[in-house]
Amino acid sequence: MVDQTSTDENTEGRVLFSQLLRNPYEAMLLQLHDGLAAAGFADSSPAWGTNIFHYLREGGLRLTELAERSHTSKQAMRYTIDQLEEAGYVERVPDPTDGRAKIIGLTERGWHSRRVSDEIIASIEQECVQKLGEGKMRQFEALAKEVSSVLRENRARG
Repeated sequence: MVDQTSTDENTEGRVLFSQLLRNPYEAMLLQLHDGLAAAGFADSSPAWGTNIFHYLREGGLRLTELAERSHTSKQAMRYTIDQLEEAGYVERVPDPTDGRAKIIGLTERGWHSRRVSDEIIASIEQECVQKLGEGKMRQFEALAKEVSSVLRENRARG
């Protein structure tokens, strides 16, 4: 029996569903972090952006909210926040509604990194549009939304 968890393709040469979802995402992350490094954010990590920057908005969030939204444990989120704080991307400030809690927000460096990330991702998307065409990109977008919807429905039923 072939161990399909360790290969991108099964025995029939078909790409595994999980790899169809993962491969483009990982390729985009590598390109994003290469771009961030070139822009002066060489200390950034792919895990930071996928777990944190997407969810932080004006006003920040509590650690528990960040962990919940990014589907990770509070312990793992605390570890990531500690790294981000040490690197100067986020700060913890007292929660005005609960003296025991802290709100995690982006620093100016964090906001700058997020803006640069947005620009890089837009350029990656534009490159894909140029190479694949607008029609294929819109088709990809529609199919990705449908697959996400099906997976969410299955999770809700399970």
